[in-house]
Amino acid sequence: MKIVIFLLLLITYTFSATIDKAFFEGDNVLKYYESIEKELNSTIRQKLKDPKIIELERSTLQKLKKLQTLKPETKSFPFSDLSKMETINANVYLNTLYTLAKLSVEIKHLQTKEKEFQEKLFELKNTIEKEVETNGGQSTLLSDQMQYAFYKISKEKLSKTLSLYQALYEKEFGKFQKALSRVHFARKTQAKKIIDKTNRQIQSLEKKDILLTIDKDSEVLHPENPPKKIEETKKRLQEETQAVLSKKMRTYILLALQYLQQNNQKEYLHTMELLDEDIQKLSGEEKEILQSAVELILQLGEQHSDTTSVAIASTQIGLQNIIQNLDHYLNKTLFVYEEKAFSIKTILIFAFILAIGFIVAKIYKNFVDKFRKTNRIKSLSTARMVANSGYYIIILATFFIALKTIGLDMHTIFIVIGAILLWLAFGLQSFISNYAIGTLLRIDRSIRIGDHIELDPNTVGDVDDMDFRSITIRSSDNTRTTIPNSRFISGTFINHTLEGVSRRLHVHFSAGKYIPHEEIEQKILSALHESDLPHLDTEDKKAQVAILDINRKIVRYALLVWVPKELTYDMTLAQSMYLKLIHSALYPAKPNKTSTDTNQP
Repeated sequence: MKIVIFLLLLITYTFSATIDKAFFEGDNVLKYYESIEKELNSTIRQKLKDPKIIELERSTLQKLKKLQTLKPETKSFPFSDLSKMETINANVYLNTLYTLAKLSVEIKHLQTKEKEFQEKLFELKNTIEKEVETNGGQSTLLSDQMQYAFYKISKEKLSKTLSLYQALYEKEFGKFQKALSRVHFARKTQAKKIIDKTNRQIQSLEKKDILLTIDKDSEVLHPENPPKKIEETKKRLQEETQAVLSKKMRTYILLALQYLQQNNQKEYLHTMELLDEDIQKLSGEEKEILQSAVELILQLGEQHSDTTSVAIASTQIGLQNIIQNLDHYLNKTLFVYEEKAFSIKTILIFAFILAIGFIVAKIYKNFVDKFRKTNRIKSLSTARMVANSGYYIIILATFFIALKTIGLDMHTIFIVIGAILLWLAFGLQSFISNYAIGTLLRIDRSIRIGDHIELDPNTVGDVDDMDFRSITIRSSDNTRTTIPNSRFISGTFINHTLEGVSRRLHVHFSAGKYIPHEEIEQKILSALHESDLPHLDTEDKKAQVAILDINRKIVRYALLVWVPKELTYDMTLAQSMYLKLIHSALYPAKPNKTSTDTNQP
């Protein structure tokens, strides 16, 4: 428990030591800035740093001071109070739409800026962590810490500004939506005349643009007009085209709102498709505002009626709007961890990579299982160990690949994993020791499956299974004993079948003191040669009878006979077989006199 607490404190200290939070947290931030400024002045006098780095640090510090006193401000967006008007003029309603569109554009710009600030924070955090870890970036560490604080404070103030804008947008869009039914639109014929007129103007401007392009291309052969004059004329022509297109689109927007009010679904959808075609020809700020206005009308149309909503979704512009909304939804920040912003898209990518890893790991596990069934891996537990180890290694590797893919800082993850592994190393010493010894036993092959081993008189049998944690021994009684691998290193054992396929059996017996040794040896060896008991009889493996001890009444002997490997699996049974042979050789059965007399004629 003490080790766990120590590791948690170490991790907390490591993480807190990377970022100097005194620059942006607490009530004494300004006093801390003053102390930093004094240190910088002292550094200048002592010439301890490069003057350029000091100048950067002083400049950043001044910006931090100014930023601390800065309050979130919003631009002025003049909205007419539509809720108080009984009848609303079409121009007033359109002005409200364009003001809402400008507000929407401003919100999008700030959201983009917020993401940029978040990415900058993540980048600076990684830089600071590397500098703290290597101790090689002390010259720029203070500057990076102040830059981090600048973007941290800026992002917080930007988030507050965004909240104010979003609240204003929701409030005004609600009024705009409810006011549609009270808008008084002019006749459609007037709007259609404006559209026809703008179409003729656009056609005329397009022809002029073609002629200018021809003049520009002909300069190579006939340089009559100065190139600069042609470029100026072409630029002015493009500005006129943009102005006419903008007027045409604003007229289409007016018509679309009128069709939506009248619930004329067919004309509304047709007008929205025409808007989508023309909006691609615009550029600059005007394109952003009008595109945002179109999105607002689509949003208004979706909420106007279910029928209109379904119809919009079936059109090209509706599908584009759905895709844009989906992209915005997927990329919207859900939470921030270690200054890394996470969205639904990020989580889906992470989950997708992990899913691939699990599939690969499962395929590997099935492959090992099939490989074992071909008897290439004899041990079931070994096959399981190989399968499970590879399975979790693949998943762990995929996990790290997924983290790297989504851009998460691996430095923090590695510190946590290192601490966990250190704790596990203390808690699983016995397991790790057995695992290492199991690996060594497999390398030196001092024990193999099928070997007949003896650890002590009560632990004798064949090696039935081996894994990286333990060895299972099956006795002659078919009982299985699982023994930790560490016992085979710390203690001694006998492997009767490590080399060769046979072993010499020692069968102890006793005989009378006055019986000649030559007679006993001759009887036993003759009986052995005539018997069917399995034994070896080669030049270097002949059976022998040896004297072990002599006392007053008896002599202790031992029959030394080489037997094949299979006979040694049950030593008790083997001893019994050879003792029966010795007893029959020394004490043959006497004929039964009663039976003999009875059988005589």
